[in-house]
Amino acid sequence: MVEYVIMPKLGFNMEKGTLLRWRKKEGDFVKEQEVLFEIETDKTVMEVEAQVSGVLRKILVTEGEEVPVTLPIAIIGDKDEDISKMINKACQKLGKSEMTEEEPKEVKRISQEIAEKGQIKPKKEKKEFKKISPGARKKAKELGVEVQLVEGSGPGRVVIEKDILNYFQLKRETSKTFIKEKDIEKRIPYIGMRKIIGDRLSQSKFTAPHIYFTISVDMTKAISFLDTYNLDLQLKVTINDLIVFIVAKVLKEQPNINCLLVGEEIVYHKDINIGVAVAIEEGLIVPVVKNADKKSLSTLSKETKKLIKLARERKLMPEDYKGGTFTVSNLGMYEIESFTAIINFPEAAILAVGGIKRVPVVIEEEEVEKIEVRSIMKITLSVDHRLIDGAKAASFLKQVKYYLEFPEQLVI
Repeated sequence: MVEYVIMPKLGFNMEKGTLLRWRKKEGDFVKEQEVLFEIETDKTVMEVEAQVSGVLRKILVTEGEEVPVTLPIAIIGDKDEDISKMINKACQKLGKSEMTEEEPKEVKRISQEIAEKGQIKPKKEKKEFKKISPGARKKAKELGVEVQLVEGSGPGRVVIEKDILNYFQLKRETSKTFIKEKDIEKRIPYIGMRKIIGDRLSQSKFTAPHIYFTISVDMTKAISFLDTYNLDLQLKVTINDLIVFIVAKVLKEQPNINCLLVGEEIVYHKDINIGVAVAIEEGLIVPVVKNADKKSLSTLSKETKKLIKLARERKLMPEDYKGGTFTVSNLGMYEIESFTAIINFPEAAILAVGGIKRVPVVIEEEEVEKIEVRSIMKITLSVDHRLIDGAKAASFLKQVKYYLEFPEQLVI
């Protein structure tokens, strides 16, 4: 029995996937539940297992190609069964020219036999300096693009169709603005994860009227608190862990921040799921700590570290980054003093955390003012002004500041 291997749909919002790497080659026997290939989505890299056992008869999609979900990408089955009709049907769905399974090998064999008999000289194979997918090759021919000039963005720098389209578009634009090729250091296509991030941020910024609130927090006691708390812990709790823990606690106390807009209704979440923004080479990804308000500080810290590690390795599962109700974005490690963050759509608020600086501040004790050097951190809350007014946002931020400045009040 012969079956198609399809591009799987790994999440509700997933529409396409990029075939990153084949783990088997044509002619190999594949066992059911054996890893067959790897795909890249906008969020992660996933290994995909074979659903049936059999011979990998035909690979329809090359490494680096982007394919809509549920479309065929390969054929698995018995080694002697005729699959020519299945190949042609798949090619129609993929928008490719028809291909056959055996003809190229047979033509090469016959040509070699004739050459060996001295009837003709074998033609020298044309050197291919660029790896290019069939779809990209076809598109390059249509647009008159010289493949050797295009930088590939696929695995192993394979040139894929979008590289051709982006190069063609850029050439058109640069010819109008008199930008010379020599003035351009490099080009990378605005596709995949980077484009999805841009589209979602634009949707959030231009749909939700943002309003921002910034407050300075004295972190002196919080730092001392963590120094003591971490004494007996092998896996240390960080400032960011403490912030996420406090945010979850305040959202529990002030649930009017934990909401989103659905049509003509403001929906208030039952669960408190905190997204933690993680920077990776391709952009930004936000794994989610589920039910953060129900976890102890040490448990939350362990789970957050695990999610951050998976995010940086591009190994998050769809459930790891879905369902967030509020996001924390921390740039303190980059010595950024303060910044405003764009709300992670469709949430209603995001907290931007700056770095901690030792600065002189005025302290009042027993009605006497004095100057002391304290550890100060600025945090900025961005809210969707359609759902959250200034008073609610200010109250939320004030309570976060209180727990950070008086951590002894926390039940950890």
